[in-house]
Amino acid sequence: MAGRWSALVLALAAGVVNSMDTSFNTTQDNLNFEPQWTYKCVPDEGCQRMEPMGQTSRQLNASLFQNVDVCHAVCGRFGSLWPRPGTAALSTQLLKIHPNYLRYDIQEVPAEARHIIASMTHVTSQNLLAECDGNVTELAERPLVVYIHVKSADLTLDEQTNEQYMLDVVSRSANNISVYIVADTVYGARHALESFTQLIAPTRAEFSGEKQCGLFMVAGAKIRDKPVFKHRGLLLDTSRNFLPMADIKRTVDGMAATKMNVLHWHVTDSHSFPLESTRVPQFTRFGAYSPAEIYTVEEVQDLIQYARVRGVRVMIEIDAPAHAGNGWQWGKEYGYGDLAVCVNSKEWRKHCIQPPCGQLNPANPEMYNALRHLYRDIAELMTKPALFHMGGDEVFFSCWNSSQEIVSYMKDKGYSTDREGFIKLWAEFHSKALQIWDEEYAAAGGKAPQPVMLWSSELTKPERIDKYLDKTRYIIEVWEPLDSPVLKQLIRLGYRTISVPKDIWYLDHGLWGITKYSNWRRMYSHTLPADPKALGGEVAMWSEYIDANGLDARVWPRAAAVGERLWADPTSPASAAEPRLQRLRRRLMARGLRPDVLAPGWCADHETKCL
Repeated sequence: MAGRWSALVLALAAGVVNSMDTSFNTTQDNLNFEPQWTYKCVPDEGCQRMEPMGQTSRQLNASLFQNVDVCHAVCGRFGSLWPRPGTAALSTQLLKIHPNYLRYDIQEVPAEARHIIASMTHVTSQNLLAECDGNVTELAERPLVVYIHVKSADLTLDEQTNEQYMLDVVSRSANNISVYIVADTVYGARHALESFTQLIAPTRAEFSGEKQCGLFMVAGAKIRDKPVFKHRGLLLDTSRNFLPMADIKRTVDGMAATKMNVLHWHVTDSHSFPLESTRVPQFTRFGAYSPAEIYTVEEVQDLIQYARVRGVRVMIEIDAPAHAGNGWQWGKEYGYGDLAVCVNSKEWRKHCIQPPCGQLNPANPEMYNALRHLYRDIAELMTKPALFHMGGDEVFFSCWNSSQEIVSYMKDKGYSTDREGFIKLWAEFHSKALQIWDEEYAAAGGKAPQPVMLWSSELTKPERIDKYLDKTRYIIEVWEPLDSPVLKQLIRLGYRTISVPKDIWYLDHGLWGITKYSNWRRMYSHTLPADPKALGGEVAMWSEYIDANGLDARVWPRAAAVGERLWADPTSPASAAEPRLQRLRRRLMARGLRPDVLAPGWCADHETKCL
């Protein structure tokens, strides 16, 4: 017996075993055969992979699906919708569709809004084609009409924008599907279009070397949806390491898929100044890493419009008075004195949080003149009403104290050179900067005053904030750790807040120092106070340790977990969301992103079995 088995192994290695010698069949057809897995939606267990179908029984029955994506579309209360809607009723039936027979009816959209709705529907069609890599080969001559009704002609995108929508899918017959979308604004309609794409799943196969792909759509649906929080943001830092515009746009695509609505663009810091200023070209001349690493005015305008079509508002941040170094060091050369101090200081541990150092010089009027020109450039770029982030964190008093010009200025103003004196100087800077912003924003056609955002800091401590910062003008972005009471204290004082707890929603944590990595489940499980002053939150991608090569995997799909938290604020555990997040990940990949993996592939094919 042992001798026969050894002979069989040798024969297999030599490729000479025939069907008479063993049960292995080595005909060419069987060598090309791949197991045809099927999937079944099992109550309380979700989509489960079943045994492969035989070659003669590939026809699916009503309870079996060709792949896990199609199964997900109709399995569970919310199918494969992300973020989960407020209410949803989905059919368990599927109908094959083809983009060539898809039509959008926008007659019920105000004339002023039709151009942006047309752009939104174009993105929708692109996303559907992406599910089949741009080529839907399986034909379905079934008419599909999406009727869009938008009530308001107002194109404003801000914290007051109504983003709710209603979506109904009606199959009047096997040969006709109608989708009805009703929303107050174009941005609610855009969210509905995103949900529409998520009711569709691809089927892929390969026969004789030719790839085939078709699209199946849920035959009936009734969705009523709106966000819980107004501000659902993602911070992207492009100062520490430059990110090409294509990568920023791809991040916006991911945000749109998750119904996140604020791109917080931390575009400058002490490391570099890549944002072009037409009025002060020295900022990029002295602050950009290279001529190729600059965001031109035209690129920024294009990004703002690109994001707007996807329901995303771009909030530009110019961090100040700290985190301002490279890009500000040219003052003396041009006869304007020191616009910033401690720039690239060798004693960085004394003068800043990380190298390189740099803080604006509040004793120099020319600094405010440069700031005025910069603010005017930004005000002209941004869509009105604009939400502007003025930075405001991590001021090192030792840096200011090292400048004789600043110390003399403080004495002339009657400020002591202790902590409270520097606090007054800090507050004075923000007061002047806000006044400059208001004037330049109004000159650029905006209606002032508009709220601006600041980071939480020593200046925003609950015991002193009332003395220096007007609660009607400032929104405070609180980045304190989870165990800090500051967020709730500021809310009680009447300040509007954005929450980005650094020890759970910072995407760079766990990759340097003693910081702790947060997986998507931990991010998903964090909740915000239920208070009107809690406007929402952000997930933050600081770029000290990433560039375009690692961006997608570092951000996605973890950012999507925060997206669902801020949109739906679900009470169910993170584990219940994992199947939908798995489908979202594959959807993001189809749209050109490269999100990180969630679990072994076997777990995606067997829901609940790895929990």
